[in-house]
Amino acid sequence: MYLQELGANYPNQTHKPAMRKVIFIITSVALLGFLAADQTLSRKERKFAKNYLIQTRDGLLKDVKNLSDTQLNFKISPQKWSVAQVVEHITIAEATFTSYINNTIQLAPDPSRRPEVKVSDTTVIRIVTDRTHKSTAPEILQPHDKFASTAAALQEFVKLRDGNIKFIMTTKSDMRDHYGSHPIMGTIDLYQVLIQMAAHSRRHTLQIEEVMADPNFPKK
Repeated sequence: MYLQELGANYPNQTHKPAMRKVIFIITSVALLGFLAADQTLSRKERKFAKNYLIQTRDGLLKDVKNLSDTQLNFKISPQKWSVAQVVEHITIAEATFTSYINNTIQLAPDPSRRPEVKVSDTTVIRIVTDRTHKSTAPEILQPHDKFASTAAALQEFVKLRDGNIKFIMTTKSDMRDHYGSHPIMGTIDLYQVLIQMAAHSRRHTLQIEEVMADPNFPKK
């Protein structure tokens, strides 16, 4: 009805200017609506984060699929984590990262702090996934048989990860003007915190692969 009132008989030459105006308005409104969804992160940034979150999720699931209890609980040495413990650690960390992102995004954005961010997104991934530099997880992230089974831990991980994938594709919050910190990289923005979360799971998936590559790893 709105178009009919403005354009009347659209083929009529006398109404073409009016119709062109209507089409311009509709197109402009649609474009503005599309841009509003991407006003804080570009489509490229969203797509990269989504793909990396999916890739690192699927890599973990593929590695541990069909492992027996014996394989899950094998340790290279008493001081090393088993595959089951690594999975628990990844899941606890995912929950911790998710909580931090959700809480920090509620704060007021602060564009003035942008110069504090010195590292690129790819540098975040490179540093976090570099297993030549070892570190000890803080007590809060240590595995302590929090889950009934490795399957339960994986189920929780997938639930959290899928929620984070949905979040990065729909959020309108300015993740580049919210911040976190890293002991090596210093200040990073919240988008990079999310990238760090995915890289963290990749780092420990590599750890799982190291355990599975040990000569004494059970055959079944």
